[in-house]
Amino acid sequence: MKKEIVIAILIGLSLGLFITYGIYQARTGISQPRNTRDKTVSEDQQFAGELVLNTPIDEAVQNDTSLTVSGTTIPNSFVVVFVNNEEVITSSDDSGNFSVEVELEEGANIISVHVVDEDGRSISIEKTVVVSDETLTDDAEESSDGGETEGDN
Repeated sequence: MKKEIVIAILIGLSLGLFITYGIYQARTGISQPRNTRDKTVSEDQQFAGELVLNTPIDEAVQNDTSLTVSGTTIPNSFVVVFVNNEEVITSSDDSGNFSVEVELEEGANIISVHVVDEDGRSISIEKTVVVSDETLTDDAEESSDGGETEGDN
């Protein structure tokens, strides 16, 4: 009888330890993805690259529908330029300089430049350029001339 009790206690302890180990593994398995996501975010925040756009100037108004997007970034990295959801892919040279010619549409154009390094990290800048046939000085002169003639009547 003592032998049976000892065997029952050992089986109970083994089963208890097995269940406890399973719960421990389940908890650590669930919490690990959170830790890796936090590490990924911190690596993205430590992105050492920089992106400087020489042209275009943000909120510029121009008559021409063609535009050169140029700037400086990480040497030998991929540069993707989106203009109104159309992409142009180029790369920077050994000095980090890049330049690409894009076509704009009449009205407001959103230009988004993304740089991707060899580790897959990215940095981006967004600019707006407006294409208009009319110049602002012509509009200002017409409105000031119109205001004077109305006041003279």
